[in-house]
Amino acid sequence: MNGQQQLELGSLCRTVRWDVDMAAHSTFRAGGIVEAMVETESVEELAALLRWLHRERIPWHVVGGGSNILVTGRYREGVFIRLRGTVRTNRYERDGDSFLVRVSAGCNLAALLGWCARGNLGGLEFMAGIPGSVGGAIRMNAGAFGHAIGDALAAIQCLNERGEPVTVTRDEAVFSYRFTRLPAEPQVRMVITEGVFRLQAADGFRVTAQCREIIAQRRSKQPQGVGSAGSFFKNPQGDFAGRLIEQAGLKGRTIGRAMVSPQHANFIVNTGGAVPEDIVGLMEEVRQKVFEHSGVLLEPEVRIY
Repeated sequence: MNGQQQLELGSLCRTVRWDVDMAAHSTFRAGGIVEAMVETESVEELAALLRWLHRERIPWHVVGGGSNILVTGRYREGVFIRLRGTVRTNRYERDGDSFLVRVSAGCNLAALLGWCARGNLGGLEFMAGIPGSVGGAIRMNAGAFGHAIGDALAAIQCLNERGEPVTVTRDEAVFSYRFTRLPAEPQVRMVITEGVFRLQAADGFRVTAQCREIIAQRRSKQPQGVGSAGSFFKNPQGDFAGRLIEQAGLKGRTIGRAMVSPQHANFIVNTGGAVPEDIVGLMEEVRQKVFEHSGVLLEPEVRIY
């Protein structure tokens, strides 16, 4: 961006940070420097930002809660956008035997589950322990235990690249394994601003108990205390990425300060001070070795910029 564009961006959005180290905004604890990080507090502010970015032809990305991303390179020009939202903005209404719950894309998943338990609403317990934001979870169609977040959605509110509002019904979206495609994509870029969930009445104490049980299961199987992005590779159909990686003898393999977790082979972890090149290099080695060993080419679940 030139000096004039920097001034305009600063006046357009309340929260703009320059030359941001993405290691501080990624659960990997690694990343390059990005030119600008913008945090938007409202849909109106985001719409104005998108209109300006489109007019000025400035590249942009949405990073959500930073739980499933890796920004490579020493310096990346453009704007990285984070949506902010809290449970205070959640709204719900009865619809027959269920409830339609509107949740900001910037809302933290853990906060949403706590809000559901307090409101005696069930249907999202399988998401317990998954980090990140609602918008990121919808975009990745995140899930576990045979369920995905798309199963609970009734609609998705979005803005297109020109800042225009778009409502996408559940039938219009295409939900696949760890990805949600919205109408007109990829020709038109879309930003998710809100998820509309269809939830059921439930006993809040049981919702809390189930969430705690799921979180305990996750913690017993997954590495703790190190930077990671959760499961690194998508599970191939009918198999598990972790099993293939372990069979290829890659548990504990390292490049620099990045390591294939000895606890769970589908976790690449930052043992402290890893740079993005370490992680990407290890990712490529794992893909090559697994392909040589089993003939399966693993696909990253982590979004790499």
